[in-house]
Amino acid sequence: MSAPVKAPRLPAFKEPTTVGSGDLTGLEVDGRAEGLLFEADDADGVDLEDAVFTECIFRSVALQGAAMSRVTFGDCRIEEVNAPVLEAPDSGWWNTAVIGGRIGSAELYGATFRSVKFERAKLGYLNLRRAKIKDVLFVDVHIEELDAGTASLERVSFIDCTIDTLVLNGAKLKDVDLRGARLRTLSGISSLKGATVSYEQLIDLAPILAGELGLRVE
Repeated sequence: MSAPVKAPRLPAFKEPTTVGSGDLTGLEVDGRAEGLLFEADDADGVDLEDAVFTECIFRSVALQGAAMSRVTFGDCRIEEVNAPVLEAPDSGWWNTAVIGGRIGSAELYGATFRSVKFERAKLGYLNLRRAKIKDVLFVDVHIEELDAGTASLERVSFIDCTIDTLVLNGAKLKDVDLRGARLRTLSGISSLKGATVSYEQLIDLAPILAGELGLRVE
């Protein structure tokens, strides 16, 4: 008998206690911010590359046009962030909750996620190629396309989520629970080893599986 799927190991995600308000436009290059509230900032054109945010709250911040390569969020809470395009490749996320918001294209390839929760968000294209994703929970999230090609996923779960297109080509999965996700299209079905699906999902995936194996069903 196979072992039950392991759930993500997550903190309580308590709201950080902030000590003041911050201004993303005034942050030093490669700067650090700790315990600050960023509210309704417009970061268009701001260089946030290599910045480190710890125990900060981001509320209704516009991140379109911000350069965020290698940015780090630790023990943060990110609420209602909207961006047609979010450019944050090779970024780091740990003990952080992302609540609400709408992002058209989230370019997070090569990023590292550890103990992160996404909740009540709408994401168009979520690019997680080459990302390292461990202990991550998605709750009530609609993703049009989740591209996790060549990524590593461990202890990742979905609850009340919709994924229109899931791309797993070359990905490595361990304890990935897809039972709470409504899947419409899947690419890279051979990389599903290490995932758990429901019987209903298995039936839905049958035509894709047959196509991958070259089976003719009559």
